[in-house]
Amino acid sequence: MRRSLSVFILGVLLAGGCRQADLPRAKESPEWAEAAESFYNDAMSVKAPDTAQPFSIMAVKHGKVVFERWYDGRQPDSPAEVYSVSKTVLALATGFAVEEGLIKVEDKVMDYFPDRLPENVSDTLAALTIRHLLTMTGGFEESPKLLSVFKSGADHDFDWIKEFFASRQAHMPGTKFYYNFFNTYILAAILENTTGEDVLDYIRPRLLEPLHITDVEWDDSPAGICVGGWGMRLCTEDMAKLGQLLLQRGRWKGRQIVPAGWIDTMTAGQVGSSPVNAYSKNMDPAVLADPQNDHSQGYGYYVWQGKYGTYRMEGMRGNLVIVNPRKKIVLVFTSDSNMDQGYLDLIWKHFARLM
Repeated sequence: MRRSLSVFILGVLLAGGCRQADLPRAKESPEWAEAAESFYNDAMSVKAPDTAQPFSIMAVKHGKVVFERWYDGRQPDSPAEVYSVSKTVLALATGFAVEEGLIKVEDKVMDYFPDRLPENVSDTLAALTIRHLLTMTGGFEESPKLLSVFKSGADHDFDWIKEFFASRQAHMPGTKFYYNFFNTYILAAILENTTGEDVLDYIRPRLLEPLHITDVEWDDSPAGICVGGWGMRLCTEDMAKLGQLLLQRGRWKGRQIVPAGWIDTMTAGQVGSSPVNAYSKNMDPAVLADPQNDHSQGYGYYVWQGKYGTYRMEGMRGNLVIVNPRKKIVLVFTSDSNMDQGYLDLIWKHFARLM
């Protein structure tokens, strides 16, 4: 089932039918339980106007769940709106299309949309490749019209693809990191154009069914194209399984689901992510320049590099899948937080000793 973008703005946890207990369980770890309890208490003590409400925490070590807890009335089968965690799933979908010879990361984006381009194609637009979309280095600034789509959730009736190409391209592709939500929409449109399927149907037999991820939803644009970079709903354990798949370099229950080389490329630091190429133009450049800032550690293919040897799938409002390959740990959070770096600081305060 898929939803129109008008429903996206609701963005709440929904009743659902997620398959549970696919990952093996170990005896609950007292260390992880203690860390989670202190983290939860700390998060709930945050004063307004900030918010830091955890909904669930799951820790997987060496492939076994060592801690799991749900809060605020949530249940194991409650899907969460995971926001930009969707982007990492889109990167996995792209890997399948590359493996099947349908696209190449060095393909020029303009070649897929000959009828949506501006009358005069600039050198910067002509240079734009799929790899630039994957690494957020396309050089585009946010279009006010497109940004209003994301912020309001309204079903705007203009052509998102044409609007993207008409946006200001401030830098030559590949030279600056600039986080733009609609890079992912263009990539989703390319995938749907080349595969002949919507993205969700395309990944169902390749990714979702092997991992027993069921009853997934992913928002469409008014044009019927998967939005790509947000709008997916997943249960906590489904998020953990995706993190475990990354940790295992694309291998699942003895089968290579995703090429190991693609996972290695996705999860490696492909580009720098600190200023001038800021994660958000509204963030203080001095904060972004801090080497301890979690958004200054580098960026792969829709995967953030992290501290303590980690990388992560990250969605706004504190929805996270943190992976430590060396220690074989996957740590998952669903939440409703507006603290951004502050929420990650809370996580490291209580969990860094275990990561």
